[in-house]
Formats: sequence, structure tokens, C-alpha cells
Amino acid sequence: MRVPSVRDAILLSLFLVSPGLASAQKLDKDDKSWLDAVRPILLADEEKTYKALKEKSDRIEFQKIFWARRDPDLATPVNEYRVGYEKERAEADRLHRVPAQAGSHTDCGRVFILLGRPDDVRRQEGGEIDPGLRAPETWTYRDRPGQTFAGGKALIAFDQECRAPGALGPQLDRIAAALVVQPSLQYRKDDDGRLVKLALMLPKDSAVRALVKQPRQDFEAALTTSYLKIADGGTALLGLVRGDASGLTISESGGARTVRVSVAASAVGEDGNESGWTEQATHAPVEADGSFVAGFKLALRPGKYTLSAGAVDEKAGKGSLASMPIEVPNLARVESAADGTVSKLPSAGSLIIVKRIEELPGGASDPLHPFAAFELGTARLVPAFGGVVRQSEQVEFVYQVYDLKTDPVTGKADASAVVSILKDGKTPVAKAPPTTIEAERGGASVGPISLAGYGPGKYVVQLKVTDRLGKREVVQESPLEIQP
Repeated sequence: MRVPSVRDAILLSLFLVSPGLASAQKLDKDDKSWLDAVRPILLADEEKTYKALKEKSDRIEFQKIFWARRDPDLATPVNEYRVGYEKERAEADRLHRVPAQAGSHTDCGRVFILLGRPDDVRRQEGGEIDPGLRAPETWTYRDRPGQTFAGGKALIAFDQECRAPGALGPQLDRIAAALVVQPSLQYRKDDDGRLVKLALMLPKDSAVRALVKQPRQDFEAALTTSYLKIADGGTALLGLVRGDASGLTISESGGARTVRVSVAASAVGEDGNESGWTEQATHAPVEADGSFVAGFKLALRPGKYTLSAGAVDEKAGKGSLASMPIEVPNLARVESAADGTVSKLPSAGSLIIVKRIEELPGGASDPLHPFAAFELGTARLVPAFGGVVRQSEQVEFVYQVYDLKTDPVTGKADASAVVSILKDGKTPVAKAPPTTIEAERGGASVGPISLAGYGPGKYVVQLKVTDRLGKREVVQESPLEIQP
């Protein structure tokens, strides 16, 4: 297997990230008061983005998006989470105040807000306590619906000032991040550098939205999914819709045939609430077999969903929706040691089989391109739907690796990645030379690989990552089908 290039700069691009910092106006009293009010659940990236916004109107819009990201049901007029949070914060301020600090800003208060009232509180008897302070306490939390702990319970100790051990902070940050149940709502900026309004990101009454509410299949349609990690620790679902274009409105120009369709996708969680939605118009080429393929992208938290996606040709009055159960992987896993310290575990995104990698013309994104969802930095992946390709074609294998252990002295990782092709998922028929990874994150492409020398049939492409410092191995596999 030949490996002519490794495109680290391209393939390490992470998308759906918060806007970069810029020169901003000084926060006024109301801005600071709002930050204080949401501090127990505010994520570090959100605070940076908020403080960097230049306009007061953008900060007001940010606040709307902030609460909408935590709203379990965007279809109802009331944000149930916000109502509950305000009550819990007021209770934390009442119960856990210490001198010169609101109760909700103490570790006691934050734990109370994020985990709820403890199952048991044990106070340290005796000893001298400074005026205004509290007796040290140990809180016990036991497993409850929607909340479990290693060993069935958690013990959290607080000192006289309601402070917990430092190792607890990162764990609370992860719990706060999990409150974002609408991660597809992002703090995005438009071409003028202004924050995109929440109203523009919410689902609209459109033909493709109606298709999701009342599914039908006017033509054959199918779905495939891939997953990559995004900056806030969530997961990006990169999906493909494939449909039969024979009954749709086809345009021809310069020998190329295309269909103009609106593509949409919706992810509904096990609680029945919609956790992600996306919609966009696209011009998709019609393949030789009469099909079209277009992509979409959703940011989702790890978990089980029902994914529905499809396409509508409004001019032809036809649309089709396909649905499938999915389980979004957790690409930001951690483990806790006995002393409470937390360490990241290595992971890898989906091994994506692509027909080619294109440089974006002028480095600019084209939102109408059928594979705009597969843009990484200044490159665009052209995926093979379901890993199915012709023997006359060539392919590349794209992967990303995350959270490798690094040496505390050198700051470098010591890992290697090997990509192999297995006939029928068992017999190795090709193996690329190992790729050395010395950073916490790594990404590469293997190929282009001509398939002329491979017989028709079903294969498995396997990525094996060995993290020598972390003493762990990560394996990802994707199906590859070569047709005559």
C-alpha cells in the first residue's frame, strides 16, 4: 500500500468551534452580572467567546443562544431547564454562602446545582471554626436515574470555605458540558463578523421540515454516518443521503447533470426530544447509475438517537426520508484514579473512505456544494457512500486520533497508527507503513490507492493506533466494497 502524502494541517482541522478572540468592548455592569449568574454552568470556551464579542447586541444574542443550547425541548415556549436552574441557583445562594462569595459560586453551590441535593451530609465535629465559616462536610451521592457513579456512590469533601479538592473541577466541567443538549446551536458569525441570530438557526417551516414531520418515500433513499470529535468535546456526525434522481428535476450544463434539492437531518433522543437539526440547499451531481449523494453535519452529545434525513425537490414536488437508529460515540472519554485525578483516554474518529481530497478554490467554502459538510480547513473530502467504489477508481483513507498521552517533560506523545486492508474482514491483503504521532492529536490520509490490483468483493479497512505512553490501543474499522 503506497502512502504518498500525510496531510496533517488539513486533517487536524476541527470544525463547529467557537469564533476566535477579537478586540471587544469593555463588558458593562449587566454583562458582568449575567456572567456571574451563569458561572456554575458556563463553559470555558463560552466565556472566552462572550468576552470577545464587540457589540452589545451580540452579547444579548449570545445569552439567547446560551439558554437555547440547554433547552430540552425547543418546541415549547418555556425553557424548562432555565426555570429549574434559577430555582437551584437561588437555593445554593441561600444555603452555601461564605464571606464575600455567593453560595452559587462556591464549590458546594456548584455541586448542588449540577448534581442536586446530596443523599447524605456528614459534618466534621469538633475543631475550631473561624467566624462566618462552616464546619467541613462530606457529601454522599448515590446512583439515581440518569446519574451513576463509579462504585455506586461518590463522596465529596468540602472545607470551611466550601472548597472541594482541585481534582473535582474538571469533573464538574464535564457535567456542565453535558447540559448542552442542543449542541447544533453554535455561536457562529456571519460574513460581517456578527453573531448569527438564534432565530436563524432554529428549524423553519419548510418543505423539507414538513417531510421530517410527515415522512414519505417518493424515491429510494439511504443514509450513512461518520463521526469526528469537535472542539467542545462533543461529536460531529457527518452524514450522507443517497437518492434516486431519475424522477427529479435534472439540469444539464457542460455535460454535467445535477439536481437541486434541499437536504435535512433530524436527531431525536431517547427522551423523544429533537437534539439536532440541520437543513441546506445543495446542487448534487447525478452519478452514472442515476443516483445523487449529498452530505449534512450535526453536532450531538454521545448517546442513542433516531436519525432521520432526506431530500426534497420542490420543483418536482417529490421528497424522501430515511431513518435509522444511531449511537453517537463518546470521543472524549476519561477515567478517574483513586485519588480523584482524571486522565483522558485515547480515541479515534471514524475511518472515512474518500474518493479524493480537494483543495477549496481560494480556500473559501461553498455552502451549496453537496459535500460542504465534509470540509476540513481548506480541504474538502469527497466520500464514498457506504465505502462502495469501482475497481477502476482510487481511494484514500482519512482518520483523526485524539487525546494521546503526552510526556510531561517533552510534551510529546509516542504513538503510531497503521492502516490495513483485510479481505472479508479477516485476511490482511495490504498494510501501510506506520505513521508516527508525537502530538496529543493526530490526523492523516493514506493514499491515493489504486484499486485495479484488488479483486471485486468485500473488505474491511482497519486503523490500529498504539499509544505507547498510555499503554493503550485504539482500533477503528470501516467497510470497503469493490465492485467490477
